[in-house]
Amino acid sequence: MVRRNRLALMILFLAACGNSEDEKQGETENQNNASTQEESGSKTEEDSTASAEEVSFEVNQAPKDQGDLEVALEGDIHVANKGVSVKGTTNLLPESRLILIINSEDGVLIGTSDQTLVKENGEFELESSLPEKVEGVVHIEVKFEPANQSEEIKNHYLNELSGSFVRNYTDSGETYQKASFQKTVTLDEGEQTFAITEPSWDIPDNYGEAAVWMEPEIEKQEDYVVVKLNSNIIDGTFIQARAHIPNYITSGIQGYSYINPDGSAVLYIEDPEKDSRIKNLTEYEIIITMDPSHSNNGSLVTEAYGESGQNLAGDYVDTENDSKVIRQTLTVTVDE
Repeated sequence: MVRRNRLALMILFLAACGNSEDEKQGETENQNNASTQEESGSKTEEDSTASAEEVSFEVNQAPKDQGDLEVALEGDIHVANKGVSVKGTTNLLPESRLILIINSEDGVLIGTSDQTLVKENGEFELESSLPEKVEGVVHIEVKFEPANQSEEIKNHYLNELSGSFVRNYTDSGETYQKASFQKTVTLDEGEQTFAITEPSWDIPDNYGEAAVWMEPEIEKQEDYVVVKLNSNIIDGTFIQARAHIPNYITSGIQGYSYINPDGSAVLYIEDPEKDSRIKNLTEYEIIITMDPSHSNNGSLVTEAYGESGQNLAGDYVDTENDSKVIRQTLTVTVDE
């Protein structure tokens, strides 16, 4: 009986010793694991800190004057490889539709327009491709027309626009406002970049009066005779210039434009001196005409000058088909 009790005590003692050793070993392993994890975590943090780089950024916020009726446009127009791209910002309301239009002086271009909606932060991008055969002078326009917007945008801006970007235009005989940036470029093999800048208009004191005056200048540019005109004619008026050469049909040698907000305009006419059909040319005439009754003029023009031009006055008034028009004739001498 005594031996059995001693044997039981020895077994309990040995078991206790074994458990104690196991606990010590477990504690040691846990400490080692914790140490390893701390070292590993420390290395990860060090590696992360070592590989991290500061990234410069800015928060794109909407313009403070977003929705203001005085329209602002900024950005660049890039012309390269028969393509035109526009990237810029504006204070127009988000979802306002901007349109890119490209026209050639040599003829109508099909499929070269693009449109986009202004983003929440005021940014916009437009892009278009030009036909491979297009060369020479092209006219680029980025425009916003309130009449062709969603109801919310239309109601906010229609006939309420202000600022230097604002122009008049005619649609179905009615005159509307648009915010527009226009740029004329000559295509070549190189890349061209132009900034969208606010126009600066020099408006004459007697702008819009019925007694019309015109002051033209003529210069040569590539294959064109360019007429640069100053006048007091109102914005958006349709104006034409054509060449007149005795004994030649010159109906195709003409150009047209619309008057700018300060009465100025630029018209491109094919240079008659470079027309191989015209022989022994020593001089010719360029005739500038403004006809209020022309179908390309809207209600604002007819209100100012009369539906048949009856309100017109001044040194350049002429009569054509029972209507009054403004007409000025320039004589161009050919350099030998």
